[in-house]
Amino acid sequence: MYDILIKNGLIVDGSGKPAFYGDLAVKDGKIAKIAPSIQESADEVIDASGLQVAPGFIDNHSHSDSSVFTGSDSYNYLEQGVTTQVAGQCGSSPAPYSETELADAKAKLDPEEFACWAAKAQTPTTFMKAAEEQTFGTNMAFFIGQGSLREKALGYSDAAPTKEQMDIMQKDLIEAMEAGYLGVSSGLVYAPSVYASTEELIELVKVMKPYGGIYASHIRGEGDNVLRSVQEAIRIGEEGGAPVLISHLKVMGKHNEGTGQKLLKEIDDANARGTTVWADQYPYTASSAPLSSQIPPKYLVGGIPVLLERLKNPEIRQQILYSIFHEMDEFESAIYSAGFDGTLIVGASKTPEYVNKTIGQIAREEGKEPIDALCDVLLANDASMQGVYFNQCASDLLRIMAHPRVFLGSDWSDYPDSKVDYEQAGGGHPRGTASTVRRLELVRDFRLRTLEDSVKNLTYDTAQAMGIPEHGLLKEGWDANVCVFDYDRLHAAADFAHPYRQSQGIHYVLVNGKLAVRDGKALGVRAGKVLKRK
Repeated sequence: MYDILIKNGLIVDGSGKPAFYGDLAVKDGKIAKIAPSIQESADEVIDASGLQVAPGFIDNHSHSDSSVFTGSDSYNYLEQGVTTQVAGQCGSSPAPYSETELADAKAKLDPEEFACWAAKAQTPTTFMKAAEEQTFGTNMAFFIGQGSLREKALGYSDAAPTKEQMDIMQKDLIEAMEAGYLGVSSGLVYAPSVYASTEELIELVKVMKPYGGIYASHIRGEGDNVLRSVQEAIRIGEEGGAPVLISHLKVMGKHNEGTGQKLLKEIDDANARGTTVWADQYPYTASSAPLSSQIPPKYLVGGIPVLLERLKNPEIRQQILYSIFHEMDEFESAIYSAGFDGTLIVGASKTPEYVNKTIGQIAREEGKEPIDALCDVLLANDASMQGVYFNQCASDLLRIMAHPRVFLGSDWSDYPDSKVDYEQAGGGHPRGTASTVRRLELVRDFRLRTLEDSVKNLTYDTAQAMGIPEHGLLKEGWDANVCVFDYDRLHAAADFAHPYRQSQGIHYVLVNGKLAVRDGKALGVRAGKVLKRK
């Protein structure tokens, strides 16, 4: 007897081969049988008539690292068909222990509980051990953050590392690779990651070569400087001997429309000459990042407490304003391309009245200059705020999405197990609940690729690129990570006004053989496990 039997579905197995009608049986967490018809009995039978049966989708860019401390049912990912998240992105990871990364937790937790978090985050090895002991709704794989490596060795200094400091970073990166991380990620618009030179990053990346580790990068600029930033990332991979993953590839600034074609040519040319390059992307024309990260990094030297003191100085505020809009070659803030009226506050725990308002709107309501409104809201929230920046063009988004070496990455994280109100107004980004479904919807509606190729891109291609073994295919003997959905009726209902609305068209999701979503609703099952690079 099987545990679960999925019958009468159109099987899109992730290989890219033509879909076919058949049945799929699950036993002891594995895919036990795939056949045109399976007659044996099962504890549960799912009728997939009129639906598609595919491998569970892989979100190649999440920030769900803190779930290692808390556990999570990952409902917002499961309800969009995701069964695996790849976290530790943009240069940021809790390990090796980072004061900055865990600052919010330190402020909220009692000392004893925080000490437990800190102990788990001390080293890549302790973090991975904690991850393997935790429970998750989805499978989890991790990058180590170059920003956290640098913070341990140099703090928030913008100086070049000494040999001794480089040795510390390289030693921790080697430990991470031996612990099963996929590679190292950089966040070259975020302090302290931003302070690293190209040459420093090359030297760091070199130590991964024996392990086949990947260099993932939130590049230095995604607007006026995006082309040379992509070129820098590729150079780091070429000279460091590592495959390259360019994070959330995009073109910021309406005046830069069309640049996506040049970026994709750089990726194609690099692969043609033997350097492996991929990218990931979220399917929205608005980005999101902490508001403090859009302050030019020279004002963050020394860390957040020093920044807060600087923000009190009227002269420094004017310097920041000038820097944002006139020194883009030094640092390209998302505020430059979005403007103050395109910079939306979606997270401000100490001033919730500002949520779902733009900086421009706040300035007008309070009779302030926009730069003063920006600095005041940062001060009121101890710089812990999240912004959304409306600054991209749909034409480049679709052009990038159609490229076969570009994967899905929501650039978001697990929501708490207690589900938010699906109809809650504002306060988030729809990519947290709908990235996968919106990508499939756009690919379908704009006919960017076939159903088979679209599923392959979201599953097997991603797993192969990241080095995740026995993942991304519906194959007998492999883990039963499965999504049953209605391709024709997929719809991402979430938008910026209602970012938590549930997507439509996802019917059932299995994680390692356990039913985690029934009739589109997550069941609270935590069947995920840690996946390590093969």
